[in-house]
Amino acid sequence: MSLDTPGGTLGDPPAEPVVPSLLRGITADLRTDALDAPEALKRVWSGLCLARLLGLRLALTDRKWRQRQVNAESVEHQLARDLGTSATFADTVLTLPVDPTPQPLPEDEVEEAVAALVEFSAEARTRMLATARHASQWHDERVLRHDSLVIGGLAAAWLGQRGSYRVEQRP
Repeated sequence: MSLDTPGGTLGDPPAEPVVPSLLRGITADLRTDALDAPEALKRVWSGLCLARLLGLRLALTDRKWRQRQVNAESVEHQLARDLGTSATFADTVLTLPVDPTPQPLPEDEVEEAVAALVEFSAEARTRMLATARHASQWHDERVLRHDSLVIGGLAAAWLGQRGSYRVEQRP
């Protein structure tokens, strides 16, 4: 799932199911002071991919989390599209990962997963804003500034504070 993986494509799911601690690792990496704009964008992308896969697992636990995942999904797609317009990813096709057979999170990991998703969103927003003013490429600066607002919608979706554009059909 990283740009360094030989033969890998951006957006491929990891071999093992994503757990909250993996997303927390990316969140901790975003706190590093020495990130330039391209590295910050790459880490945000990696975190977004992990957040998506963790969210897909969380959505399988019950209907409430499924609806929130639908709300988060619109934010994820917007971020993927916008990140793809940056100078950093100009020659890369960004595709959000899909796990064909996601496993539901164990009940005792649900709260930790939500906390990890919210924490990632907040830290990514902070890092994007802090890095934007130092970006050497205008397209990177633009994406960092604009999407620092968009990524806040990810936390809002998981906290149930963001509505959906989709209408759920009741059986």
